[in-house]
Amino acid sequence: MKHFMKALLAVAAIPLVFLAGCSTSPKKGQTITTPDGKRIFIPQERISLERQVPPKVIPYAYNAWVAAADNLRRVREYEVFLEKNGVGNIIPSFELMRTARDWQKCGRSQYMVPNRELWANQIPTLRVFKYLVAAKVLTDFEVTSVYRDLPMNQCAGGASSSRHLYNSAIDFRIGPEYPQPEDYAYIENTKFKLCQFWTQHGPSLNMGLGLYASGQIHIDTQGFRTWGPNLSRQSSMCNY
Repeated sequence: MKHFMKALLAVAAIPLVFLAGCSTSPKKGQTITTPDGKRIFIPQERISLERQVPPKVIPYAYNAWVAAADNLRRVREYEVFLEKNGVGNIIPSFELMRTARDWQKCGRSQYMVPNRELWANQIPTLRVFKYLVAAKVLTDFEVTSVYRDLPMNQCAGGASSSRHLYNSAIDFRIGPEYPQPEDYAYIENTKFKLCQFWTQHGPSLNMGLGLYASGQIHIDTQGFRTWGPNLSRQSSMCNY
């Protein structure tokens, strides 16, 4: 932990020079490859990397879940723990408690509070996420999966050693759930900045960065590595 804190403090002290030159905005429009392999041309007038981030709205399903059993108490205890460790309010609780996108198909809960013994595992990853948000590498995003218990992880197709089982990983999406052509320039630019951050600071932060075929992006602090849709480094979005 001391090693990680020194690395994180070193990163925080670095001017945001690494963002300079990150923009991939072309001068005459560009062709974007979407996550499902389609290639589309976006006219220059529809490319905008400066975008208004829509407000996050607490889902009705989350409010209903919190009101059941003793979920509210357990959520509050977890929130207090994160706040005491300097990583509270980075990701809204209704996203931080999400299990997996396939929760309904799996007959499991959409939301879950990790077991107390796993709470500390998420602190290093949330610290990295906190820096990415503060540096505006991540702006328009939605967290889709954090902690999963074993049945949920198995049903969702997670690896047997998935970091989600240990509450040390975060999956998220960039931009809207159903991107429009004008969204892809922003999405690709954000991926580029993520990769540049991972390349420069990933080794000292023990950061893993992956992109799945669904378009979901994975971050953890359980090993410096990267992968793409076929789960190999060769298909990584950082393999320029």
